[in-house]
Amino acid sequence: MRVLIGFALAGLTMSQPATVHVTVRLLDVRSAKGGVLRVGLHRAPGTGFPGPSELTNQMVRPAMESIVTFDAPPGIFAVAVHHDANTNGRMDANFFGMPKEGYGVSNDVRPKFRAPRFAEAAVQIRHDTTLVVHMAY
Repeated sequence: MRVLIGFALAGLTMSQPATVHVTVRLLDVRSAKGGVLRVGLHRAPGTGFPGPSELTNQMVRPAMESIVTFDAPPGIFAVAVHHDANTNGRMDANFFGMPKEGYGVSNDVRPKFRAPRFAEAAVQIRHDTTLVVHMAY
């Protein structure tokens, strides 16, 4: 009986990988705007979401479809993307605080008069996963 329980417990721990690949497909990117895409993988609320992530960030050149891959432990994550068209390192906004540059978050959350919240964009990731984010301009 102890052997069966041991095998059952071993199976439970083996089914959860130590790291997962989180692939982010960015669609509807306006590559003619130039600049860079700043992609952040956030692990928890209060870590600057939707700005740069304390966990991990990547920069890629914009293309109509851009792909970024992160390695992370399984858990709850949210992705935030900023198309920094003028490469000044920040999200430019108009007089009313509305973004002047492209952006996107996981779950394609787009509130009208505020920034997206971590809880709205959060995704449970247990194994290798591809998230699709449509950019808004």
